[in-house]
This record gives sequence, C-alpha cells and structure tokens, in this order.
Amino acid sequence: MTAVRTSLTVVFLGLVGIAATANGQATSSTVQGREYAAVNGTKIRCPVHAPRPADQLARQFDTNPQDLDALSARARDFFNSDSEIGAQFRAQQAKQFAEDWPFLCRYRDANAELIERGAHPAAVFMGDSITEGWIEADPDFFERNDYVDRGISGQSSSQMVARFEQDVVALRPKAVHIMAGTNDIGGATGPITEDEFVANIRAMLDMAKSNGIAVVLAGIPPMSRLLPRPEFDTRPVVPQLNARMEKLAHDYGAQWVDYYAPLAAPDGSFDPAYANDGVHPTRAGYAVMESLAQDALSAALKRSQN
Repeated sequence: MTAVRTSLTVVFLGLVGIAATANGQATSSTVQGREYAAVNGTKIRCPVHAPRPADQLARQFDTNPQDLDALSARARDFFNSDSEIGAQFRAQQAKQFAEDWPFLCRYRDANAELIERGAHPAAVFMGDSITEGWIEADPDFFERNDYVDRGISGQSSSQMVARFEQDVVALRPKAVHIMAGTNDIGGATGPITEDEFVANIRAMLDMAKSNGIAVVLAGIPPMSRLLPRPEFDTRPVVPQLNARMEKLAHDYGAQWVDYYAPLAAPDGSFDPAYANDGVHPTRAGYAVMESLAQDALSAALKRSQN
C-alpha cells in the first residue's frame, strides 16, 4: 500500500485535508511548537510542519503528463472506505476534522512570529493546495515581493473563512490574494451549493474590506476532472463559478485575476503544458500565474489602506 499512497500524495493534495504520507514519512512533524491556552482550559501545541519530501515535489512539477484514467482508478480506491488505504484516509480525516477542522494549527506559530516582529507583509496568499504549492515551486517569488503563503492542501472556502482572521487579518497585510473553489467542486469538506460558495467568498471580501486590506480575487484554474468521479464533468463548472466571482470582485472594487483562460486547453481542461495531473500547476503553470498575479497585486496595492 505504501507505493499506492506515495503515487497519490501529490494528486490528492487538493482533495484531501490530511497529512499526506510517502515512504512512511508524514508531512506533519511530531515536533511540537509553541503552547497556547485554549478557552476550555486545555493547552494547544501544534505540530511543526515539515516540508514535503523531494520525491513528491518532483512528481508534482514533472513536465510529463500523467495518465488521468489510471489516476482516477487509483483515486476510487483511495476514497473507498472498504479498501485499506481508504479506511486509513477516512480515519485520519475524521481525526483531523475533530481536532482542528479549519487547520488553525497549520500557521499559528508562523503567524505569532510575524506579529512579534512587527512584520506586515505586502500580501498574503490565501488558498488551497494550488496556493500551498506555489511557494514550493518558486519561493523567491514570495521572498523578493514580501508575500506570505497561507495555502493549505484540501481546503474548501468554508475552512478559509474560518481561518481568515488568524491567517490574514491579524497579519495586517496591505493586500490579500484569495483563490478558492477547486475543493468546493471536489466536495472535500462536504457538498456545497453555488450560492453558499459565493457567500463564503463574500465573507472573506467583507473581512478584508473592513480591515483596509486590498483584495485580489483569483479565478479558479482549469480542472480537467474530479479524479474520484471521472463521470462528473467539471469543465463547465469552473467558468460558471468564475463568472459569479468576477461579478463579486467588480461589486466590491476588488482586483480580478483570471487564471482560467491562459491555463486552459481548447476543451476547457487544464492544458498539460501547465499541469501534469489536470489540477495542480507545474512550475511552467506557476510562471504564467506569477506574471498575472504581480500585475493584479500592483494595481491592488495602490488602493490599500494599510
């Protein structure tokens, strides 16, 4: 089973919200960080996050497209609770959601360190695995621009709303780049309606606006298929949600950035030149996104009140 788990780690970073494993090594560490007092009288100590193993990064950023049919077949086994790996996933997911559904632990220590230093980033990137993988693909992009990455693999928009105060507002950035939706389509934390998704985006826009934080609202990148359910055509869903978000950005005076059009193949799938699994960008994909993000953030930062 280890080989199967290893092969699925990168593919499902955007679909599962648990610590992925490879060769028996977890991406969350057993080393404990700072201690915090919980309101129920207990103590909180978050595991120190460990970087993804090099083989996982190499697989995500490989320029050779993977066989999506083969990945879908393995995905069904991964999410099938009757299989060994599926049962392991369900157990890990249930434990994670019971202990920390929004994943507040993920950046709690890093946020505390920034606040103690009095450091206020130019922009915070809020998102899911596509955002989390961005800093892994090009850490220099974040460092040289004073950007902070707060992406978490497997996150839905509902979870982002729950941690927006801690991971964005409390850092007092000049701007925030919000990208959500891939995992809402995937139902990573349960089914959600289109209106409920839009309400979550609106909630984050409200929090940013009320705190003087300029917003870049990003469109959902192409999504070739929902791997565990290949019979469900995701391709028309992405433009539909993007249209709703683009209108929302206009209504709020936020900067809209479209990642869908430049990354999509003619049939609406993720162009294999920019993603090898139909969901997560390779370095070539991120390079396209960086140029667009920088233009959008430059415009947004001129309107920031922080």
